[in-house]
Amino acid sequence: MAMCIGPNAHAIGLHFWPSNISVHAKPGETVTRAFCLKLLPTSIAARFQTRVEDWWRSADNRDTYYAAPGTLKRSCGKWCSLNPVEADVKPGDTMSVKVTVSVPSDAQPGGYWSALTVEQVRDPSAPKPSGAGMMLRSSVSVGIFVEVGAATRSAKLTAVGITGDRASVTMRNEGNIPLRITPTIEFYKPGEEKPVATMKMPAEPLLPEPSDTCQFSAVLPSAKDLPSGKYKVRVIVDAGLDYLMGAEKQIEITRQ
Repeated sequence: MAMCIGPNAHAIGLHFWPSNISVHAKPGETVTRAFCLKLLPTSIAARFQTRVEDWWRSADNRDTYYAAPGTLKRSCGKWCSLNPVEADVKPGDTMSVKVTVSVPSDAQPGGYWSALTVEQVRDPSAPKPSGAGMMLRSSVSVGIFVEVGAATRSAKLTAVGITGDRASVTMRNEGNIPLRITPTIEFYKPGEEKPVATMKMPAEPLLPEPSDTCQFSAVLPSAKDLPSGKYKVRVIVDAGLDYLMGAEKQIEITRQ
């Protein structure tokens, strides 16, 4: 949701799909996918620009960084072309963006990725607002993932920990393609076989570069459900492989 705050306040409401663009292709092949952005009928007309850029996550998975296509070794940004690159969208209408991926004939097997960003821009033909004000423009970014040939999928669970009110699972990507990591953490009291609390963490990407290791974390259950004490912590990780990864660790939790 984007808001325009000032003498004349307006709001932008939108839906978009898909949440990620996935392509399987061979070297030398060209594949086209569609991305759609729809303004709500109650919204106002807006102009949007599209671009492709590289992206990656910080080692603690809390920040996302963007850069020009080709910054990363496994970028597919320069393989992608967009149509249109700019368009006006009326309330209730849908902007459809064609994302064409042309894989080079010498591309090596593995996974490549970039991002499609669709950003609201000011219509140059619109009258400039009078008086002081502030405008927040809407922006949407979705991942573009391209798998070429037979990629190597492999990951390792390297650490489990509790820091403050957060539980964390650290994973290392030992392959050459982004993986979708979905951890589940169960807490058991000593000697019991039924968990007193369970954390189902949201799925997140684990990239092979620029850092192949990432820490996924989430807030612990409430102190009522998980009071201070010693627990057996069991971690189960679904990385989209043919098997699940797991670990157990004895941890003492101190709640404030």
